[in-house]
Amino acid sequence: MIEVSRTLMKSEPELAELVAAVEGVEVTMAEKGFGTRVEVRATEGSGFGEADLERILDGLAEPQKQPFSST
Repeated sequence: MIEVSRTLMKSEPELAELVAAVEGVEVTMAEKGFGTRVEVRATEGSGFGEADLERILDGLAEPQKQPFSST
């Protein structure tokens, strides 16, 4: 099993939306301080390497642009 983890400065609900788009890996989250601890795991034969899992975490950590509503 290959595993990487990081604490991200996003809420668990915000990350859950982004994680739903990630296929082929197992993701667990837990609130930690002002962020969320995210662990991403993949089996040895999944085709994912540690660098791939780190890129997934990098993508989750990036700010998501959300347009302002025009009310």
